[in-house]
Amino acid sequence: MSQVANPHIAKKITWLYLLALTAVALLTIGGQLLVQRSLRRQQNDSRVVNIAGRQRMLSQKISKTVLLLQNHPDSTQASIYVADLTEALDLWKKNHDGLKDGYLAYVQTPVHNSAAISNMLTQIDPLFQAIYTNARFISSSYKAEKLKALPAFSKESQFILSNERLFLKGMDQIVSQYDIEATNRVNYSQNIEYILLFCTLGILLLEGLFIFRPAVNQIQYTIGLLINSERRTQKINEELVQANKSLEETREALLEATNQKYLQQMNEQKLRAAYLIEGQEEERKRVAREIHDGLGQMLTALKFGIERIGDNLNDSETARNNMAGLQDLISQTISEARTISFNLMPAVLSDFGISSALKLLTAQVAANANVNVTFNTNWNGKRLLKNTEIGLYRVSQEALHNAVKYAGAKDITVELWSKKKYLHLTIADNGKGFKQERLAAQPKKTGLAHGISNMKERVSMINGEIEINSKAGKGTQINVKAPLL
Repeated sequence: MSQVANPHIAKKITWLYLLALTAVALLTIGGQLLVQRSLRRQQNDSRVVNIAGRQRMLSQKISKTVLLLQNHPDSTQASIYVADLTEALDLWKKNHDGLKDGYLAYVQTPVHNSAAISNMLTQIDPLFQAIYTNARFISSSYKAEKLKALPAFSKESQFILSNERLFLKGMDQIVSQYDIEATNRVNYSQNIEYILLFCTLGILLLEGLFIFRPAVNQIQYTIGLLINSERRTQKINEELVQANKSLEETREALLEATNQKYLQQMNEQKLRAAYLIEGQEEERKRVAREIHDGLGQMLTALKFGIERIGDNLNDSETARNNMAGLQDLISQTISEARTISFNLMPAVLSDFGISSALKLLTAQVAANANVNVTFNTNWNGKRLLKNTEIGLYRVSQEALHNAVKYAGAKDITVELWSKKKYLHLTIADNGKGFKQERLAAQPKKTGLAHGISNMKERVSMINGEIEINSKAGKGTQINVKAPLL
């Protein structure tokens, strides 16, 4: 029977391969975890066996020291023997309590006691306590100088010496049991590792039989089909190569033309917007200059002329009142003309930069609107791009106007901070605020909505970001982030 190409063979083999790899990975991870756990247990077991063996040595050291104190009552080394005895008793007590309680605190080692070992420790505990109590009594008596020498046959020393062998025998059994159980745990871990190894080898064998062999057969069959198809399609491929080459050249030319057209449109749009903004600002600057240099000087001359005329009028009260009113009106007109000229294009912005311009703007708003305006900055006064300075100034101007006219704010804070590669402008007020979703539903021609739209357009033109946070009755905060480069 001839082999038939299975369209689902790739998916089937992929799933089987992933399943086999997952099983191998899990077995490998499980084996590694088991090995690490076994190593930790072996390390703890070796330490516990060592400490249990040390208990035998310490008990012998205690008996030896007591025997030295008994056989050399007038020795000048008595203080050294007592110090050795105290040190050995402290360590002996720590080890015994740690083994019995299941945790050696001073070496931070857990002790896994089986029921047999716990029973042995329970049986040996009274003997340990008795030897420890008598040895501690001898040590304390020497330290308190109640004994100048240990009597040759004191009941404490006789008890210690006579029960030492019994304690050593019990500890030998405990050490032996610890060693047997540690060996059993090692053997158990080895058996588990063998099982995992055999399972891994079995999975690899099954993978070869049911995954790789069918895959190889299918690949061989597919290669045969491809070779036959290649002979039949070689001529067609040559024609397609030529056609594809022609189509590729056409496509690349069309794509290049489309990209060029798109880039040209984008550049033209940016240029038009930039020229429009620049033209508006230049027109503002020209009108401001004409108002300041032309109309302002004419009004000033008119004021001086009226003052001279007023000096030649008669002293009638009506004439003086009319002349004073006329002079006040002209003074107000001059002040208004200066304000209009400043709002159109302040000379300080083009001469000294954004920081000085904002400082003067906030002072002017505070004076004219009778509100408290605070300005804070860490900007060093370095000049920015012309469009950036104008954009930030216009946003500040619009925000202050909205805060005074629409929000009825009494306290306004303007901050200009330089952070890394950006300049941050913040205008916050304590006005009545607004609901942004309600403002978005209003026509664009309303005053506040139009002002916010203008601010967003200004920030967009300088490649910046703007965030407006406002809640009814809780004021408004406007944050602008503009790149310094």
